[in-house]
Amino acid sequence: MGSGAIKWHVHCSVCGAFIEKSAQSDSEVECKKCRSTLEIFVKDDMVSVRPIHIRDEQLKSRMRTYSRKMMNQGS
Repeated sequence: MGSGAIKWHVHCSVCGAFIEKSAQSDSEVECKKCRSTLEIFVKDDMVSVRPIHIRDEQLKSRMRTYSRKMMNQGS
C-alpha cells in the first residue's frame, strides 16, 4: 500500500448500496446495484455523494418525492 491511495467508504444516495472509492479527487462512479451515476466530491477529508443520472424509474420517482418532502419541511 505504498501508493498513498486513500479509500473512501460511502453509500449510494439512491439505493443505499455500499461503494468503495480509491481516489483523492472528485469523480463520477456508477453504482453496481442500481446503476445510477453518482458524483463524489472530496474536500478537506470529507466526502459527499450526489446522484447525477438515476436509471431506475421507480427509484427516480422515490428520490423526487423525498426531495419534495425535504424542501417542504423548511416552510
